[in-house]
Amino acid sequence: MRAKQPLDTYLADYRHKHDGFHDLLWAFRLVEENFDCRRVLYPGSYLHVTPSLVFPEVCYVDSVKGIAAALASHDLLEYLSGHREYSENPRIWCYEEDYARFDSEPHVSFDLLISLNAGFVSQACRSFLKPGGLLLANNGHYDAARAQVDPGYRLVGALDGGSLLLDSSHPDLSSHFRTAKGEALTLEMVEADAKRPPSRARFMPSREMEAYLFQLAPIK
Repeated sequence: MRAKQPLDTYLADYRHKHDGFHDLLWAFRLVEENFDCRRVLYPGSYLHVTPSLVFPEVCYVDSVKGIAAALASHDLLEYLSGHREYSENPRIWCYEEDYARFDSEPHVSFDLLISLNAGFVSQACRSFLKPGGLLLANNGHYDAARAQVDPGYRLVGALDGGSLLLDSSHPDLSSHFRTAKGEALTLEMVEADAKRPPSRARFMPSREMEAYLFQLAPIK
């Protein structure tokens, strides 16, 4: 962690920026308004604690040294408590470890899994989602594309420009994951691009949204 106070870092890196995923407060609000999400898991979070303004229980996982202490800092917790959008006190806790090896919380116990520019969170942490639970992912590190080609997930929404498009009213959402040539993404395409930086991706979706919502298939 940098010497700057955690709250100052959070405000500078997220709340005062509006490019890409930096804040996404509006997106978290839309998810909360449209789905029953309370208990949230956020692997690869760093100091992006904006979900705790909307959801009362958020577990953060990151391998950055000192991140657990930073997320427990008095000023940061006081800010969250003063700006929360629910009545109860926020409950946040953090594990300072690699999410790919994370196993410190009960499986099948979270309503929402967040994946923002942190790799294939959808695969490494899917066991923590309840059946029918949600994955909120962007495609900065190809994880939205990885979820799209995973039969265990179903695309149910797309978020962009402050709006949530749901599959019930926009049944063509999967077209967002077709390439410029009109090809539907495959697992082989996603894995090939995962070895390349986004600027050199060969199979990027032709229509890029800020984030996507997937639902984990219920147990039959």
